[in-house]
Amino acid sequence: MYSIGQISLLSNLSTHTIRAWERRHCVVEPLRSKGGTRRYTDAHLRRFQLLKAAVEAGSRIGDIANLNDDTIADLSGYARAPMSDRTDRGDDSPPLVIDQSAVDEIIDAAVCLDVIRAERALNVQYRVLGSTAFSRQLCPALLTQIGSMWEAGQVMISSEHLVSACIKRMLLRSFDAQEPRPNAPKVMFSTPDEEQHELGLLIAAECAYGAGAQVINLGPQMPAEAVATAAEKLRPKAVALSSIHVPPGTQRAYLVELRAKLDLQTEIWIGGRQALKGVDGCLVLSLEEMAGRIETWAQASM
Repeated sequence: MYSIGQISLLSNLSTHTIRAWERRHCVVEPLRSKGGTRRYTDAHLRRFQLLKAAVEAGSRIGDIANLNDDTIADLSGYARAPMSDRTDRGDDSPPLVIDQSAVDEIIDAAVCLDVIRAERALNVQYRVLGSTAFSRQLCPALLTQIGSMWEAGQVMISSEHLVSACIKRMLLRSFDAQEPRPNAPKVMFSTPDEEQHELGLLIAAECAYGAGAQVINLGPQMPAEAVATAAEKLRPKAVALSSIHVPPGTQRAYLVELRAKLDLQTEIWIGGRQALKGVDGCLVLSLEEMAGRIETWAQASM
């Protein structure tokens, strides 16, 4: 459940606009706490995101307030994905397919160095796809494509950096609004002290939240001793690390030190392009593998 302030933060709508749209156009019907305070669901938040995108694309709020989300998504210029989130589907359901036109729209905005349009497109996709598909599928697909385009000389490095910065800001806003359920398994995120790149860490953390974890984000470049001290206090089920550019020897020394300082019951996960395999007591996991492990823990804690 979200407060109106959290809805405002994540939808980029003012609280005044949210109240006005509810009062004048009945766009959503919020729930109420025992004290009468507005409370919103993920579906409410997704609808506000789509409405805002449609209005920015030229629609009038009075004309679209009574339309369903699929129609509003079409008016905003984004095709609704056939499935909203992996957690909403049965095991036999087909995999969610990322809309290539949405990826192209984000990249086109980045090429034009249009930060507002890029952030709006990312925000809409986050709400249309859900946090799980966004972090596991859209972000890797988007970053891979624009990275390949930069290597081929088709886009400027500034465009690639713009996409990374927009994703980072959006995920940080998402973390601010997260309220994990009681007894959710804790997973602590960081990078080795020589790893400056934080984006992979944030994408993994968002994926973990979508799988049911309580995310503890320490940020990048944390010494092994500092991570171990935090883990001793907070008692996470796992410490997850992202490694993109750390040399193998340095990475091994870091992991060995961290493993020696952590409780043996606390798992160490490592992911990323340079994730080092073969270190005793450390698991190299993909996003899917990490999410599956968290989902098993979350179900056991219910």
